[in-house]
Amino acid sequence: MTDILSAIAAENGIIESTDTPNTTANTDTNNQAATTDAAEENKVTFSDLNIAKPILTALDRSGYTHPTPIQEQAIPFALAGRDLLLSAQTGSGKTAAFVIPVLDRLSRATSFDKLTKALILTPTRELAQQVHDSVRTYSKDMRGLFCVPLVGGAPYNGQITALKKGVQVIVATPGRLLDHINAGRVDLSSLEVLVLDEADRMLDMGFADDINDILKAAP
Repeated sequence: MTDILSAIAAENGIIESTDTPNTTANTDTNNQAATTDAAEENKVTFSDLNIAKPILTALDRSGYTHPTPIQEQAIPFALAGRDLLLSAQTGSGKTAAFVIPVLDRLSRATSFDKLTKALILTPTRELAQQVHDSVRTYSKDMRGLFCVPLVGGAPYNGQITALKKGVQVIVATPGRLLDHINAGRVDLSSLEVLVLDEADRMLDMGFADDINDILKAAP
C-alpha cells in the first residue's frame, strides 16, 4: 500500500520524506565522539525553523528544543505550503511534524473565526485522541483556537455542541466525520489544510470510499 501512496505522490508532485535508521557503523570511538560533539553544536533548533512564537513557547514548555529528523525534513516544506507524503517509524515525532505546520499556518491569522480550516483524518479513535492531545498541547497559547475530535464510539452530543460553537481544527475518523457532514453539521468549504494520518492503514481498513466522499465536500 505504501508503494501506491508513493506513486500517487509522484504523479501529483508531492514531496516524499522518509525517516529511516542509519545503519552505518563507526568503529573509531574517538572519531565518533568528536563527530557527535560537533553535531550537537550544529543541531537545528525549532527556533531555526521560523515557527510562530506561541508554538515555540508551547514546545519549550514541553521540553522540546530540537526537532527529530522527520520534523527537521518536513516542517520547512510544510511551512512553505508544499504537499508532503511522510513515512516514519513509531516514536519518530511524525505527529508533531504535521501538527506544528498546521498550527503555524492558523496562527498567522489576525483573529480566529468560527470556520473549519484544518482537517486531520485518522484510522482509529485512539490515534485521533492522540493527535487531538498534540494539537491542544502546541496550541495552548493560541487563544481562540479550538479543536474537536469526531470519532465513532463517542457520544454525539458533545461533538455537536462543539461544532455549533465553531472549531478551526477537526480531528476525525472517516465514518463519524461523514455522519456529521451528511447531517449538515460540518462545513468544509473554508478548509485550507488536509492531513491523512496513517493513510495506508485507512486504505487497508476499507475507508477509501469514505475518504473520497469527504474530499468531495472539501474545496
